[in-house]
Amino acid sequence: MMKYTKSNEKINYEAEIRDMSHDEFKNYCLKISKEIDDYCKNTNLRIDYVVPILRSGAVPAVYIANELNLIKFAPIQVKKIKQNGIYDHIILLNTLKDLDKDKDKDKEWILLVVEGTFSSGDTANTALDEIKKTLPKAKILFSTICIRGEENMPKGIEKGFYGFDLPREKLFTYPWESADMKENHPDQKIENIFY
Repeated sequence: MMKYTKSNEKINYEAEIRDMSHDEFKNYCLKISKEIDDYCKNTNLRIDYVVPILRSGAVPAVYIANELNLIKFAPIQVKKIKQNGIYDHIILLNTLKDLDKDKDKDKEWILLVVEGTFSSGDTANTALDEIKKTLPKAKILFSTICIRGEENMPKGIEKGFYGFDLPREKLFTYPWESADMKENHPDQKIENIFY
């Protein structure tokens, strides 16, 4: 079992940053999609909405939704803010856009929540807590391209799926990112979050 650093501690990252190719990314999406499809067939579940956790869940959500022939999206946006090298603020920017939450609050929604990288769990758990508060009867399938420890899969979900497992100290970039972008992207600045 891997040991993980708590989210409020500064992480000593390895110097090497691996660039994920588009083919690798697509293969992880295909792996996750097949596992979700098999699970839904075996349990007779039909997904009502894909819920990408923006921003990192947006691209994987589109790939996975295309593979599963899902067309309804209800994004939720959570932002971690980094100050002094530590991500210490989490803000829920919007919740379940485009889902008529009030109309069918008592419905047992089947939601596929998609995250890019599940590391500390702070972002995903903030989104999941909001979903559970808003739609208490929802069944949640959770998927992430990268998980930082399979044993860290969120609690209180129907089932979790992931592409690969990687310790938090190891860094990688998605095909649409650069190493510099990871740390110096404009969305890391608090003044750009509330515009």
